[in-house]
Amino acid sequence: MGLSAVPTSTVTVPWVPSRDEVIKAVLSIIRPSKKDIIFDIGCGDGRVATTLASTYGVQTICIELREDLARKAQKLAQEKGVEHLLEIVIGDMYTFSLSRATIVYMYLLTSANYLLRPKLDKELQPGSIVISLDFPVPGWRPLKVVELPQSWQRTLYVYVKGYSEVSADIPSSKLRELVHGRLREELLEGVMGGYIKLSSL
Repeated sequence: MGLSAVPTSTVTVPWVPSRDEVIKAVLSIIRPSKKDIIFDIGCGDGRVATTLASTYGVQTICIELREDLARKAQKLAQEKGVEHLLEIVIGDMYTFSLSRATIVYMYLLTSANYLLRPKLDKELQPGSIVISLDFPVPGWRPLKVVELPQSWQRTLYVYVKGYSEVSADIPSSKLRELVHGRLREELLEGVMGGYIKLSSL
């Protein structure tokens, strides 16, 4: 799908690549259908986005501020044969619309997540999934916090739009209906907001 650009702001987050173990964990958690659109916010060299696109065959959108990394993502997409599924946006995650996203992956900082939360509140549709590596979204309650003991003690915070906001009043009994099968079934069981080790899934 190629590269496009949007206006940028002065807010930046250093790029740290997601490890292979983390990518495998994300793959084991989500259950996207062909109708879903995955957003990788701050996609770096595209290793997560291209893996998601090649594994599930779904449209994936990368948002990356650094042009050099965005071009690496484009090259990787071509190498994996998923350039037709990948849209790479060079620009600011705070200005690019998230309204098409049904699943969001991000590896930012808590401060960046705090600034991004108003967009998540406003633009995501109920039932959209947000997975944040290592850093929570302030003001949102996670559906589950998944610990990855084999990957330098990494943690995945799993959120559901329409449930995770403090103001949301969706009962746990309605979660399956809300997520439309986009998450592994085990994440919808047990204590909401609790910690769970990936090895126990």
